[in-house]
Parts: sequence; structure tokens; C-alpha cells
Amino acid sequence: MEFIQSIFLGILQGFTEFLPISSSGHLFLAEEFLGLLPDLHFEIYLHVASLIAVLVVFRHRIWSILRGVGATCLICAGDKGEGILGWKLLVASLATVPVALLLNLQFEFFRTVEMIGITLIITGIIIFFSEKFRPEKIRNFSWWIVILLGLVQGISVLPGISRAGITISFLILLGINRKNSAEISFLLAIPTIIGALLFSLGEGGFWFDFTQFVGCLASLVAAILAIKWMMKLVSKNWIWFAPYCVLAGIVVLVFA
Repeated sequence: MEFIQSIFLGILQGFTEFLPISSSGHLFLAEEFLGLLPDLHFEIYLHVASLIAVLVVFRHRIWSILRGVGATCLICAGDKGEGILGWKLLVASLATVPVALLLNLQFEFFRTVEMIGITLIITGIIIFFSEKFRPEKIRNFSWWIVILLGLVQGISVLPGISRAGITISFLILLGINRKNSAEISFLLAIPTIIGALLFSLGEGGFWFDFTQFVGCLASLVAAILAIKWMMKLVSKNWIWFAPYCVLAGIVVLVFA
């Protein structure tokens, strides 16, 4: 992989990771266009960059949650409400595992240009319906929503299905405030990415080079910007990602 290609792929993955347009789908299509073979190690490091981006942007909230988790365990003082949220994020992540493992068995079937075109269209439809049919009444992030959220998140293992897109859409559709939905989705990325990293490292080993490092650095900066931008967009303008995904999927199918 050339230096410029590494930077381009890093920016692409980092920027699309936290926008509801599927980073895995865009990264696969870019690699196909550039004639590059999938690089498991590079993808692992890009996910590390995404993880760091969430930790940086939400560092104060994460510290509050960790203190709250400690409070629920009677270890230290803290906001137990935040602690409950921490446990909910963990439970949602655990609920993701069986769905993700099951779909991962069919991963290669879905890792084609044609299938990514279809899944991008599905992502766009999901975003559109979540906005058009969201209830007026605001609900709390209850435990049954937590478990369902984890199961829904498992579907995002498929390339072209945006993790941010379907998790935010699902929460909005069930009556969770838009901003809270986005924040929950981004915080949920922390245990989810850590779990995916452990699974991937078990398969792919470990090595690193300077070209990959620069690509990861570019991905980190892009991911931080994407998170901040998405948090501003989600309250009113995020539905425009729906036609983007649908049109992108149609273009992919036409030129596949």
C-alpha cells in the first residue's frame, strides 16, 4: 500500500465510521476501486484510531460513567445513574455477540460490490423510516431497549450496514431523544470496538509500519471531526444521509 493510499483510506474510514453511511462498505469499495487486497492488520489499526477518537471526544462523559459504575459497585462515590448507563452499554455489547458471530459465518457472501450496494440502500431506508415514524413521546433507555439495541447492532457486522446508522435509527424509532440516541450509539462503540479488536487480533496477529501509522493518524483526526459534526447534525439534518445511502447504493449496483 502506498503512502497516499494509506492516508486516503484512513481519512475515508475515520470520517465514515461515525456517520450513518457504513465505513466498512466505503472502505471495501475504495479498496476495490484502487485494486488493493483487503488488509486485516490495517483495518484493525483503523478501528483502534476510531476507539481513540471516541475516548477523546467523550472523555469527560466516559470518566463520569466509570465513576458511576464504581458507585454501583460501592467502590467509590459517583453518579449511579451514569453507572447504570455503563452497565447497559456492556449488556448491549454482550447481546451483540451472538448475532455478530452468526452473521460473520456468512461474511464473505456479503463482501461483494453488489451486496454492499444493496445494504447501503437498506441503511438509507432504515434512516428514513426512523425519522418518518418516530413517536412523539420520548421514552427512557430501558433495559428491554438495551437488549434489543445490542441485537440490532449485531447486524452491522455486514459491510454496507452502518453501525451508527442502524443503532441511532433504532433508538429514535423507539422514542429516544435524537441527541441521546447518537451519544448512546457512540459510547456503545467503545466496548463493541474493543470486542471486535480482540476477535480480529486473535485471527490476524500483530505488525505495524510507518505507512499504516500515518493512515491511522489521518483516520483519528477524521473520526474526531465526524463525531463532532454528527452530534450537531443529528438533531435536525441527519435524515439527508438516507438519500445519500440510497443513491450511493444504486450507483454501486449500476456500475458493479
